[in-house]
Amino acid sequence: GLASVHVRKGASAALAARVKKGHGLDLPGRPSRVAAGKVAFVATGPGAWMAVSEGGAPGWADGLAADLEGLASVNDQSDGYAVVRLEGARVVDLLAKGVFLDLHDAAFPVGAAAGVSIAHIGCILWRRETGVYEVLTFRSYASSFWHWLEENAAEYGLTVSPPAPAGT
Repeated sequence: GLASVHVRKGASAALAARVKKGHGLDLPGRPSRVAAGKVAFVATGPGAWMAVSEGGAPGWADGLAADLEGLASVNDQSDGYAVVRLEGARVVDLLAKGVFLDLHDAAFPVGAAAGVSIAHIGCILWRRETGVYEVLTFRSYASSFWHWLEENAAEYGLTVSPPAPAGT
């Protein structure tokens, strides 16, 4: 499940407190990802986050909107975006072919996030854990991103795994 979250005017502190109470997370104030359990918030700009629920059940974004009512505008983005998880020993080499950021540990540590362009495709990239990155892009560009990925990862022995079943 994916939902955009935009704080309402004057509600920053209350929103942070509600997210802390309901999800056990401190909302990031700079481009980064925080997670607890199967829920993560990725800061995408001032007062804006993409909320991510792994295996998010239908209506998850509606529940989040109800929980944050009056504090933030929440919009279901589950059908509008695609998320691709990239991992492996050569993932940084692969990403270096299209991402013009320093992805080394000191410059882009676990939890870091950034808006990037990969093959002229707007994406949000975050480092989930050591050796694991996730790329968020508009669903309408997913096929183009996938083409870039296949072409550029071939030399590294790209393998594709289906998503894990919900609840695992």
